[in-house]
Parts: sequence; C-alpha cells; structure tokens
Amino acid sequence: MEPEDESLYKYKGFYFITGISSPEHLDSLDSFEIRDDDTFIITYPKSGTIWTQNIVSLILYEGHRNGTENFTLYDRAPWLEYNLIHVDLSNRPSPRVICSHLPYYMVPKGLQNKRAKIIYVLRNPKD
Repeated sequence: MEPEDESLYKYKGFYFITGISSPEHLDSLDSFEIRDDDTFIITYPKSGTIWTQNIVSLILYEGHRNGTENFTLYDRAPWLEYNLIHVDLSNRPSPRVICSHLPYYMVPKGLQNKRAKIIYVLRNPKD
C-alpha cells in the first residue's frame, strides 16, 4: 500500500518520514565507519526503544542520573537513519550508542562484519 500523502517516502522497500531523513543520507550509511566499541540499539518501532536507550545510558554513566540529566535522549543515543539536528556521528567520542529501526539489509555493511555490540529489542505483539 502506497502512502496517500507526501509525508512518507519509500526507500529500498522501507517507508521513511519526509523531512527527518533523506535518500542521500540513507545512501551515505553504507560507508559509515563502525567502531569495535560501538553499541547499536536495534528495535522494531514501539517495542521499548526509549526504555532501552535510558538503560544503556545509565550503564555507560555508571548508574548515575547526574551524568545524563543535562543531555537529551537524542544526544545520548542518536538515530542512525534520522539525522534531525545534523549530528556528525563519525566525530562522536567512543563509546558511541546509536539507535536504529532499520532492517538488517539496510544497516551499514561494516556492522555486519565488525565486533560492535548489538542490542536487539523484540516485543511480543500480543501484549
């Protein structure tokens, strides 16, 4: 089913919101450099993404909210496919936490071959 308005566009069989992502940005993800100490939170929408982002942030800041309260969630764990505020993920200090709803065939090729950590969140659709 194709969207009836222009708020969505289809890219490689996946729908994206116009304005917060672009085909050019998505094309650039193929060459995105993956570091061995990166942590990717890969989720299906509405399956506990924000909850997982907060847990991982607290682990990185050793359980202290004081280390995270002055940063927005997007600053702590930016989205790979949605570059809302034009964050240069390549220049972020390690360890990086990066979130995504991308299917496996669209993640950067380096993620399939590197030792980066992947947290895959799945939820039972019946709950």
